[in-house]
Amino acid sequence: MKNLFKHRFCKFSWVICLLVMSCSKDEGCDYTAADDFIPAGCTQQSDVNLSTGVDADGNRVEPALDAVDLQWRVLNNPPLLFCDDNPFAGTINGNAYLINFSNLPQYAWVNQPNTSTLAPMNLGIYAGFGCNNATNDDGNIVPYVFERSFCVLKNTAIDFDLSFKGDDQLKLELVNNITNQVIRQSDLYVYPQNAMSFAATNLPLNAGSYSIRGYLANTSSVVLGFSVKGNITTTAGDAAISNNNLGCCENNTISILNLIDNNCNQKFDTGDRLAKNWTIRVKNNNVVVRTATTDANGNIFFSGLSNGSYIVELVPQTGFTSSVTTVNVTLTDNAVKIVEFFNCPQ
Repeated sequence: MKNLFKHRFCKFSWVICLLVMSCSKDEGCDYTAADDFIPAGCTQQSDVNLSTGVDADGNRVEPALDAVDLQWRVLNNPPLLFCDDNPFAGTINGNAYLINFSNLPQYAWVNQPNTSTLAPMNLGIYAGFGCNNATNDDGNIVPYVFERSFCVLKNTAIDFDLSFKGDDQLKLELVNNITNQVIRQSDLYVYPQNAMSFAATNLPLNAGSYSIRGYLANTSSVVLGFSVKGNITTTAGDAAISNNNLGCCENNTISILNLIDNNCNQKFDTGDRLAKNWTIRVKNNNVVVRTATTDANGNIFFSGLSNGSYIVELVPQTGFTSSVTTVNVTLTDNAVKIVEFFNCPQ
């Protein structure tokens, strides 16, 4: 029975299985190699291109109206102020769109050779966005958060050296999707300085799901976007990494936005605040699988989740009435689902 449970559990989530499973000879296990649990179609590689506007095979995707980078995605929908009439303000859907300004030279602005500039909404060929993001209680702009996932298929060490530029500000992080641990963090790029480097050498990583996250802040209400150029390689040249395709290492994300709704109208507007230090739980089959507290931006990103049905629970705080405290979420195909909580002062 014990072995049967392990076998079924591994089919549910091979990444978690690799992290927690142990098996002795006495148990008579019939699965001893980590490679046994790599899904069909998950190509083992020693090199993955992490550049923006590049497909799974490393080829540049040409900018066009509605063109999407299928490797990068947007994790959040940060609140905006005074943008009710902006046609782009409500169109964030998890896609990272390639900017296609008809009057923009190929490598102008923040573009880099063989990459494309990404934006959180489909700006098409329009000349501007026109909105600034809200600020949190610490006085910092709430950024758009982009994510580019990759799989580590077995324990290895990696090298990377990413060149990045953004308008107006951009920071990169290497994150463990299962634990949400920040492993490496870049310096802050501020437009229009020269491209900056985000690098590591011989960095050990255990098997699992990881991401490069980009935090893009808009400060001048014109246009916004960023580009990243570079590869990740295994230090020893072993075929131990992959793009996150075909469920290679499932990385569905539940993205939390928690708000103090001072006028109780269930939308973010003047006078409302971002609710930090509130506890959120995620349950699967009535078992708590993740617990975290919201950051200064009212956000939590529960990444690295397997396909399935989940319940997201907000733990209420004294002095507030919450519009809802539980939300049902179904995840599949590396989806991003944004869950918002509005909390009205009593």
